[in-house]
Amino acid sequence: MTSPTGDLRTAAPLAAAEARGSAGSELLDLRVQDTWDALPAEFRGEFLTRRMTTPTGWGSYPRQESDGRRWEPLRPVIIGEGAYRGLESLAARLLHLAVDACRRRASTLGELRQVLRFPHELPLMDQDRPLVAAELTRYARPDILIENGRPRLLEFNNSTRLGGAMVTPRLADAYARLCPASGLHPPPSTVPTRSAALLRTLRAQVAPDNDRTGRVLMPVYRALDNAGVVQRYGTAKPAILADARRAGIEVVEADLADLRLDGADRLLAGDAPVDLVLLHWGGNRIVEDGGGLAVLRAADRARTIALFPRTESALISSKAVLAWLHEDCDAGVLTPADRALVRTHVPWTACLGLDDDAAVPAALLSRITADRDRLVAKPAVGKSGNNVFFGSQSSEQDWSAVIEAAREAPVVLQHRIGSDRITMPFRDQDSGEQVTGRVPFVLGPYMIDGAAASIAVRHMGPGVPAGDVVISAIRGACQSTALLAPEPPGPGGWFAEAGGIDELDAG
Repeated sequence: MTSPTGDLRTAAPLAAAEARGSAGSELLDLRVQDTWDALPAEFRGEFLTRRMTTPTGWGSYPRQESDGRRWEPLRPVIIGEGAYRGLESLAARLLHLAVDACRRRASTLGELRQVLRFPHELPLMDQDRPLVAAELTRYARPDILIENGRPRLLEFNNSTRLGGAMVTPRLADAYARLCPASGLHPPPSTVPTRSAALLRTLRAQVAPDNDRTGRVLMPVYRALDNAGVVQRYGTAKPAILADARRAGIEVVEADLADLRLDGADRLLAGDAPVDLVLLHWGGNRIVEDGGGLAVLRAADRARTIALFPRTESALISSKAVLAWLHEDCDAGVLTPADRALVRTHVPWTACLGLDDDAAVPAALLSRITADRDRLVAKPAVGKSGNNVFFGSQSSEQDWSAVIEAAREAPVVLQHRIGSDRITMPFRDQDSGEQVTGRVPFVLGPYMIDGAAASIAVRHMGPGVPAGDVVISAIRGACQSTALLAPEPPGPGGWFAEAGGIDELDAG
């Protein structure tokens, strides 16, 4: 079976754009499952044998510890092409609805930050800028659990930098190379998908009658690492830089301290005018910028540059936005199709602590008290699964304390989702022991300018308990990836064109 043809980097934005217009009954019926067990047993055995005997491609697996063991998964998750495109359309539509929900409560980014009680500083934030869906949804990685085959979105994760964006496509490529004639192939990579998005944004920024093609700045900056030590970071990672140039983008690298404005408030990096800035920094605090951030802010306010993505997009990551979606469903402000989409694919969510009045409405308090065993409490803005509490694992006193904590920072209560489990083979990185476990998992498709790219996968190790669990790296989750399977496999079944398992490498 051969790999699909066509330029997915151009087809995907079109599909996502169409999804923004209406929910569609096909999204209500969307089902996603790991189809590994449906592959022929002979192929699965050969795939795992090649995985264990291929020495390269797996160094990017983080060193995870679970019960004192460093388990590595031996295969990716396998999902169908149709399911992948369904996830893309679902994520694109829900992201658009999220911005609509924010617009109903704030007219500017500054107002949105205030109403969300967003706790973090946002470099380059423009308090007076209106909310624009295309700007706030340019870079996201929704966390999606699968429950009885149905995607259930837990949070959006919009940011200037998202974990795993480089590791995930590398792993997918390594897995696909094991049996190239099988038809299993990686999703479009985050790297060329981002280049295509940068090129579109650059063309929109530069006037059509301008004789320049435009230029992208990939800044160099200094920031504190997790140990509080100042480190030098470069936005232009080798793969990002090489692919941008392949796409025909002129790139300039410059330290923030070397940026300046000309007389027309145009951004200059050295003597080169810049039209678009790729922001690729994470949560580490930038220091010693030499005034560069102020220069970027001034050029942004003068509208002489575009930022990709905007730092304010992190506001959409607040899980309070999911509560707003459900409020809008109850208020009848969504179309019937969108209302059904939210209620089908977003677990019921309520947020405490957004209002100046710290008292919880009586009806809501009664519900979250009576339904404690069905709920999970989380910070509205948090990471790595910190301070997540399952009502089923909390005493009545502890649950009351969680509700009381909303006085200090917003807390969301969300219907607990029971993740489907997949059969995953593991190998201990130290002893070589192999085991198989049934593990819960979460999918994170990267959404770049409306198009889905590589899929980050997190799943627990073989020692995971049977009950509720937070699937996060700090709790021992493995970082992995997904390959796509053609749908359907063809009239002759799997490998009909390859001639069987013995000829897998021939195609």
